Amino acid sequence: MTIQERAQQLEMLADQVPTGIALATKSELADLQSQVLGLLGETTTATAIQGSIQLAAQQIDDVAAALENVRIQIRDAAQHHLQG
Repeated sequence: MTIQERAQQLEMLADQVPTGIALATKSELADLQSQVLGLLGETTTATAIQGSIQLAAQQIDDVAAALENVRIQIRDAAQHHLQG
């Protein structure tokens, strides 16, 4: 396999990093949060659930950042191969 072919394969791998999954999950949580508020109103239970959802959303942000870092590192490796 040539260096160019390796770089191209690395680029394809970078595109496969599932960054969109984390963002889609966060969006689903936001919808869930709205539904909980609609069902329970401004209650202690709703506040507790919302706190848990917000914590999960923060953790998803961390996962999304980590996945983006993986994607960038793979792309950097591809560029390194191309530069020789």
